[in-house]
Amino acid sequence: MGMRTTLYGCIEEMDFWQNPISNQVRVHNEQVLNSLPVNDTWPPISREMFSISKNQGIASPNLEYSGRIIHFGANLKSVEYDWLGLKAKFESLLKNLYWTNAWLHLKTEYSALETFHWRVDLLKYEIDHSKMPEPINESFWQFTGSNHFDNF
Repeated sequence: MGMRTTLYGCIEEMDFWQNPISNQVRVHNEQVLNSLPVNDTWPPISREMFSISKNQGIASPNLEYSGRIIHFGANLKSVEYDWLGLKAKFESLLKNLYWTNAWLHLKTEYSALETFHWRVDLLKYEIDHSKMPEPINESFWQFTGSNHFDNF
């Protein structure tokens, strides 16, 4: 028997371009999320875990002000015991998206809320407003968070 771990968070979509590049970035990110497996191996990063906030029309509130939010969540069985595998899969996803900040929260039944944060260092990652951005690899981001689960 294991215990429930609640995993949730959000990824801020990068939004520094005008159309048509802005639309290409959005389509790219949607395609990446849609290409995630429905039934992933453990620890899972699957399509059903993710959703993107989108505007629904002129009369609705602007849910995309300065970029969309990709949100995610799941209740999993003791996933903290494979934290390094989960982190590796999440970072692999980040390498394929255009984003500025990502937060992942883990809440277990026996520990306090753990928060992990990835941030693109915009001093290292150069943005050319006239073309599609380059992939964001780990040399362009900073990671902060507890190493509480690293030794499980």
